[in-house]
Amino acid sequence: MGTAGCGSDAPPPPPAVDISQLDVGSYATAPREIGKPGFDRARVTEGQRLASFVPLPMDIEPRFTVQMVSGISATMGFIETLYTPTLSADTFRELAPGFTAGFYSLGYSEKDVLIANTLANTVLLFSDQQAATRAAAALAPAVAAKKGLSERVVIGKHPDALAYWKPGTQELYSFQASGPYVIYTAITDAAKVVLGTTDLPAMVALVEKSLEAAGARLGEFHPTPLDKLTDIPLDHDGMLGRSLPRPNDDGWDNPPGLYDRTGALHMSADPARDKKLFEEAGVDWMANNAGLLYRAKNAKGAQLIRDSHSAPSKLYRRIDSPKNLPDTRCREYRPKDSLVSRFHCVASYDRYAAEVWSDQRIDVLQRISAQYAILTKAK
Repeated sequence: MGTAGCGSDAPPPPPAVDISQLDVGSYATAPREIGKPGFDRARVTEGQRLASFVPLPMDIEPRFTVQMVSGISATMGFIETLYTPTLSADTFRELAPGFTAGFYSLGYSEKDVLIANTLANTVLLFSDQQAATRAAAALAPAVAAKKGLSERVVIGKHPDALAYWKPGTQELYSFQASGPYVIYTAITDAAKVVLGTTDLPAMVALVEKSLEAAGARLGEFHPTPLDKLTDIPLDHDGMLGRSLPRPNDDGWDNPPGLYDRTGALHMSADPARDKKLFEEAGVDWMANNAGLLYRAKNAKGAQLIRDSHSAPSKLYRRIDSPKNLPDTRCREYRPKDSLVSRFHCVASYDRYAAEVWSDQRIDVLQRISAQYAILTKAK
């Protein structure tokens, strides 16, 4: 028996865990059945589905590999009550009738936002092409006025795009109707803003590149008819039901939901790393709730995610795992930063890997313990 395991790809069995001995605080410890969505919740889900068809910033331009600054992932599926481009929800509804849902993503060229270029794409889905065309024509001047952008800019390869800037600034905002979509692209260059220099041709070229990439990907998306939205299940193979429910006092800017491997990369702190990792681990789905829950092809793949996402660094120091859950990896963020959650834990169970964050040490340990308990009880 000692030699039979030599060279095996199977990971060693995890230590035996007595779930009854875990400190889970007031968190749920059982999987849930996710019911049929209401209409607005179904619209949010449609926006989250769009994530798989919006190009990653780094796929548009390789330098945009940073998607998370100060621990905040700037991506979301949304409806007008959650987010709108610059305008209030009431103004947006007035200017953009027929809006169904949207998805927003943002990439940076540097971790230091004071010198970073930024590329943001917001894709707005409408009931039909006519509604999208009318909305682009109404939203573009309204957002330009709100931001103090006084001059139209022609986007050479896309003359139908409605783009604006304020001369002397390194910011460019563009709206283009493409089928039932409006693609809102925003570009800034913080370093040039500080230096007082501009490069309008470079911004125009980036808008062109972004529109071409987004248009190609969106052509593969099949919007759900409005009268069928509530028939689309919120869950898939019990993934969302396995995820730790989000407490009411957690931020709700990015609603709970499901993403496939491509969509999940939008919420990665390091998409270049995770693109390779997810492929190697065989990730097919990720649930976003009180933390992130990944499904890999097998236990080895889940452990790959656990080990990669908890690797030591200059910014993190290792802390003790939860009592009675020794195979979990936990870290503390060293610098003092009010926008970064101080504590982080990652665990794996069978083909699932989960990671959670909190500003309180006891809370992060309770969260990962509760998530682990849920996974052990799910069928």
